[in-house]
Amino acid sequence: MAHQVRSWAIAALAVFALAGAAAPSFAGITYNVTNYAEGQNGWSVNGTITVLEAGTFTSSSAITAWDITLSKPDNASYQFTNQLSGITLTGFLTASTGTLDVSGNGLSLQSEGNVNMLFWDPFYTSYYGQINNSQVFGYFSFSPSNNGVWTIGTASASAVPEIDPATGGSALSLVAGVLAMIEQRRRRATLVA
Repeated sequence: MAHQVRSWAIAALAVFALAGAAAPSFAGITYNVTNYAEGQNGWSVNGTITVLEAGTFTSSSAITAWDITLSKPDNASYQFTNQLSGITLTGFLTASTGTLDVSGNGLSLQSEGNVNMLFWDPFYTSYYGQINNSQVFGYFSFSPSNNGVWTIGTASASAVPEIDPATGGSALSLVAGVLAMIEQRRRRATLVA
């Protein structure tokens, strides 16, 4: 019985050691952008913003990716992505497991030369979209808003550690090898006794 307990303890130790040594990779938190249809003059705003992790940020470097489309029936669609546009955060961005909130002077996505732009500014209560230097919608309100904090996205998936298949396979092989060695020692000990 003592041998079995020792075997399981060694196996558990090996698993925990490997789990601790493996560096988990985080995909971040991806949010679906709020489409405030009542305040967009027939335009729709759809897409995602991905933030590195949960927390409150004052730098746009916390935003790792974005892909947002501004479109209206019978009009062209305009896309804002981390490949096609820049991002400026002049306020506070708060990422939680449920919502992405902006406060202060806000967040803007803009194409080169600021010809096309999406802008959320809770401080001056302005929310607008601009295409080819012309404002296509602009309102002094945004919903949902809560005392100067605007929810501009809701989480589509939370950050979950991802296990690298190569690391997982190596860990299983190592554990199987350790268990085989322990079993072989146990058999030898019972033969000698």
